[in-house]
Amino acid sequence: MKKATAVISVILMLCCILTACSSEGKLIGKWTFSEDDIEMSFIFNEDGTGEVFALGGLLTIKFTYEVNKNTITFHEESQEILGSHPYTFTIKGDDLSLTAGGDVMVLTKEK
Repeated sequence: MKKATAVISVILMLCCILTACSSEGKLIGKWTFSEDDIEMSFIFNEDGTGEVFALGGLLTIKFTYEVNKNTITFHEESQEILGSHPYTFTIKGDDLSLTAGGDVMVLTKEK
């Protein structure tokens, strides 16, 4: 019985780890947001770094990020644009939804 419980525990831990890794892996790449006159691009790199481009490329923000299950936390020097609070994210197909403070931003993955 103890052996079966240990095996089930290991399987559950592996599932949790693989789920977190697959969410982060799906995040890698370039995502764009466009609404009214606002256009932004987010680039997520495998090494936990990224950039945001806005205002036709006039504004570039370099950041690092951490993913924990379905939460992403951005770290950038000024903390004025992205903030340091965690965003909840979901990926469905080519859509990435970032939610913070009740606001939702949906980005589309570029291929």
